[in-house]
Amino acid sequence: MLTSSAKFRHYCMSRINLKHLIPTVFILSWLGVVPGLLFVHGYPIPESLRSFHILMTLGPILGAILFIYRSYGLSGIAQFFRRLLRFRASLPAIVVALIAPVIICTVAPLSGFKISGTSWPSGFTASSVLENGIILFLMYLFINTEEWVWRGIVFEKLLGSYSFIKSCFLLMPIWWIFHVPLFLFPSGHQAGYGLVEFTCIVVAETIILGWIYVKTNRSLLYVHLHHQLLNGFSQAFPLFPVFIGGNTKPLWVFCILLLLLATGLLKTNMNRDRKQPVPS
Repeated sequence: MLTSSAKFRHYCMSRINLKHLIPTVFILSWLGVVPGLLFVHGYPIPESLRSFHILMTLGPILGAILFIYRSYGLSGIAQFFRRLLRFRASLPAIVVALIAPVIICTVAPLSGFKISGTSWPSGFTASSVLENGIILFLMYLFINTEEWVWRGIVFEKLLGSYSFIKSCFLLMPIWWIFHVPLFLFPSGHQAGYGLVEFTCIVVAETIILGWIYVKTNRSLLYVHLHHQLLNGFSQAFPLFPVFIGGNTKPLWVFCILLLLLATGLLKTNMNRDRKQPVPS
């Protein structure tokens, strides 16, 4: 017997057309990047439009609310947001969701500086990293709404028709394209890395976040927390090239660690699927 939450996913999600939702989210989010792009390329824009950059992070939830309301009304929106309150999860899922991001953000720069033969930047003290990491995490927690659409709706619908692996690989290019406008600035992405490194991050995190989503019974809480912990602490640590004189070694270690974690989770998921009994 389906629970009310499962009924919502089955009924409401089946009525959401991804061919309409995804372009809508793209347009809403990209509208937040356009004023900044015009400004840095020398086109005068009104001061009021410069605040539109917030749409890049709020666009996903605006699109989600619009489409859920159209398919299931206010009760659908209430059901959707209740998934942010699901906190029951297995210990491995909690570790991957909440502890792994901080560990990876710590190990990557330590290893990267050692490999490059450079010392840890004096400006990044333990207290400043912790303080900035918490502040940035809390900021992203409230303004970044990507997971509510990409895992909460798009990945959810894909899982209804495809395997876990295929669903991940179908979502990867969608999530990748969503971020492309951030690389159109004169010097590329503001963090100082290129599309190759970003592609590695997207491939790894699509699998990791997908695994967390499935292992926490479709909870939006844990994928959201994982994403924003990674956003916050990756900026707080001396990880991105723009903060450390163009040194790319820490970032590449970061990418490798994420890919290794994703590979391990994918292998675990495949082994579990092979052990499932075949229905007679």
